Amino acid sequence: MSLAPQELENNASKYASEAIKFDSQGARGMAITHYQRAIDSLVKLLQLYPTSKLNPIYKDRCNSYHNRITALQESRGVEPAVDPNASPKEQQASVQRQTDENDFEDLVMKEKPNISWSEVIGLDDAKNALRESIVYPTKRPDLFPLGWPKGMLLYGPPGTGKTMLAAATANEMDGYFINVDAASMMSKWLGEAEKNVSKLFVMARKYAEKEGKPVILFVDEVDSLLGSRNSEVGGEVRTKNQFLTEMDGVNGKGKDLMLYVIGATNKPWSLDWPFLRRFQKRIY
Repeated sequence: MSLAPQELENNASKYASEAIKFDSQGARGMAITHYQRAIDSLVKLLQLYPTSKLNPIYKDRCNSYHNRITALQESRGVEPAVDPNASPKEQQASVQRQTDENDFEDLVMKEKPNISWSEVIGLDDAKNALRESIVYPTKRPDLFPLGWPKGMLLYGPPGTGKTMLAAATANEMDGYFINVDAASMMSKWLGEAEKNVSKLFVMARKYAEKEGKPVILFVDEVDSLLGSRNSEVGGEVRTKNQFLTEMDGVNGKGKDLMLYVIGATNKPWSLDWPFLRRFQKRIY
């Protein structure tokens, strides 16, 4: 069954708004992904309703979003700093390392959120579960000598406030909130997903260790990264294995590292069992 034109137009507007938000925050990869989703919705409108009087407007929007995607793909940011006293080989390695880090950090949105529990309407059971699982242990680790969960999975229908809930949890702990769209990590524009997973956890650990504050790594649409498929290519298998390794590292750190991984999905049944096990707490 095809979507009604109003629904397709609303989807395009929603994706475009999200793209603009990520674009303004410097999350280049997520902006590209959402601009492309807006284009896909508009193209579907053009195909299903070729005689609509609004088609010239839709085409103009598609061209505008496409031009922005091209500009984002071509942008490289500031020139990396190098040590003038270093050897040419060391300078080259430093430039490459800084470029890789800058390119990857464009993929995510990191912030100290200002969303409070009171702004998340309802979801009282989920709020209580998150408080008991990570907020209280983070504030009083001495009361939890046996440890507490480091991986949590939020699941439920779209639009139920999973992202806001995770952000409010980070705010409650006075911590950082790193928001990454798993679909963006698998995007054809952003290189190898396996390396993206590794860089993501390196960045999250860096914030947790250097800032000395809790960090919530929120992976939206985690099923697009870790979901079961009938056939998988080598890159997908390596990406999943890398995620398993990183999750084992987080879970094995105990109280020493205040890094929490919260995944969100509308389709929990599509996740492989090894990944479900790494999310020790599953909240609806």
